[in-house]
Amino acid sequence: MNTNRRDVVLVITNNCNLNCSYCYESHKATNAKEMTFSVAKETITRYMTANDGYDFVEFNFFGGEPMLAFPLIRDTIDWFYSNQWAKESDFLITTNGTILNDEMKDWLFRNRKKVSVAFSIDGTSKAHNINRNNSYDLLRPNIDFFKSNWPNQAAKMTIGADTIPYMAEGIIKLETMGLKFTANLSHEDMWDNRKEKLLEIYEEQLSLLVDYYASNTEIEPVKPILDSFPEYLGLDKKEQMGRGKEFAKYCGAGFHILAVDIDGIEYPCHRFIPWISGNPAPGREKFQETTWKPQECRECKLLYSCPSCVARNWSHNNDFGYRTTFHCEFFKLEVLASAQLQAIKIQGLLDNNSLTVEEANKQKMKLDAIFELIENGV
Repeated sequence: MNTNRRDVVLVITNNCNLNCSYCYESHKATNAKEMTFSVAKETITRYMTANDGYDFVEFNFFGGEPMLAFPLIRDTIDWFYSNQWAKESDFLITTNGTILNDEMKDWLFRNRKKVSVAFSIDGTSKAHNINRNNSYDLLRPNIDFFKSNWPNQAAKMTIGADTIPYMAEGIIKLETMGLKFTANLSHEDMWDNRKEKLLEIYEEQLSLLVDYYASNTEIEPVKPILDSFPEYLGLDKKEQMGRGKEFAKYCGAGFHILAVDIDGIEYPCHRFIPWISGNPAPGREKFQETTWKPQECRECKLLYSCPSCVARNWSHNNDFGYRTTFHCEFFKLEVLASAQLQAIKIQGLLDNNSLTVEEANKQKMKLDAIFELIENGV
């Protein structure tokens, strides 16, 4: 991670044309509101001229659905590039991809080197429609436009409780489409009384993906669900204590990641905005790392690789350091599947004489540690 890079999420509208099943913006106001051009300019100028140690700033237009505020995006980008700045920067639009018209496409195409677009696609058309209000037919005409103009920008696939049974099929479909994408399970508390059954299905789906990527070694396994390999495991206790923090997956909210609301108010990240979280955001003086809670998390050997969300912790527990645990079993299945895939890869390297026995033994120690943890019900 580039420590000289700052990421600023510009939440430019609370309006959206969809109502996704896993959406966490459940406290949004009923009245649609947009950021003004004046607030956008003042905000960008503040971060581009601040003497804060960051020499690169990425601005992410976010919502709601930011393309509903397209004139603001267009005017802001045009204004920005009519000025000279001491810092480097880029712009990103995070969109559901369903409302593009010819005017938007023409402007985006002409400015494709000034602004990137990340769109959401939740696998198969069936899964996408379950998650996203039957909107696949609105997205489909725009997929090739996104893919051809921003081939290196990852699309985003989110797996909800109702689409877990279609996860493997959806990921394989996106791979065959040649899309660059990430896929993650929504970590909201959405399980109701179906959790045990969904865990069984999730394990089956991960197994299908392990088989797929093991048979298609030229394809990089999808992140982050098959990239959950805790590198510090298998070290002795002293090494783990010394190196564990190096592998902590901390998002940087409140530090190199910030969000600015429609009214120009700064928050640690967009999920701390009150109309999104339903909870007042903590002051910066409280936003410091403390001992993680609850006790089961402090004792978990997967602590440093667990994708805990500080905003979700705050929303549910009124304490950013008090971790939610309703996603733990799913993450442990991802760790196990990642280790299984890594074991297959190591065996292949050994068979091809591309890995020394010494290197293989080091990897085996890590794999054995993971398998032991899972088997013991960590």
